[in-house]
Amino acid sequence: MTQPATKLTIVVERLLEPVVERLLEAAQIKGYSVFPGGGRGSHGTHHAYSAQVVREFAIVKYEIVVADRAKAERVADTLISQHLTHQPGIVWLETVDVLRAWKFASS
Repeated sequence: MTQPATKLTIVVERLLEPVVERLLEAAQIKGYSVFPGGGRGSHGTHHAYSAQVVREFAIVKYEIVVADRAKAERVADTLISQHLTHQPGIVWLETVDVLRAWKFASS
């Protein structure tokens, strides 16, 4: 049986990892996954698996699933308004159906 939840996806440069992780911790979000990323946008091309001259400019993708959509929205709003005004990054929310819903009950 599935249960609805909210998935927050954050794609940013690695140099923002400490910022993202502090926001998640402040929101009491305990579980998330981080993946290497790449792509092309207004800030140029970021290759996912090539060597980076400056490691901090590599792209990372966070996937966070929470039961409380308002909590995900607060994290997204804070990240966008305080850290992504001049930094490359994409943030989105989507409703997902999760199995093992008890894993997300406190997030």
